[in-house]
Amino acid sequence: MTPLQLKLEKIGEDLGMMGMYAAIFTLHILLLRFFITKFVTREMNLYSYTASDATNPDDKTVNLQLYFIEWLSYLLVAISIIVVAVPEGLPLAVMITLAFSVK
Repeated sequence: MTPLQLKLEKIGEDLGMMGMYAAIFTLHILLLRFFITKFVTREMNLYSYTASDATNPDDKTVNLQLYFIEWLSYLLVAISIIVVAVPEGLPLAVMITLAFSVK
């Protein structure tokens, strides 16, 4: 491999890792915000059940299903960050590598 290809590969790997770190950070922040807002507004209680969102008060899985749907949307946001970061960053990686190679 040429030095230019080695630099491109290194920058591409770094870019992928930065996208991964950004996605993991975003996922953690979204989950933290979810739990803080649910506990502050007292919509979620670990020790007892209140069916404020449920149509049937005996159905204890309704809130949990709604929470899982919301958590899944957070996971989809994190995955989309990874998917977008790599192709959008590749032209930048090539430009930076070429600029360093000219030096």
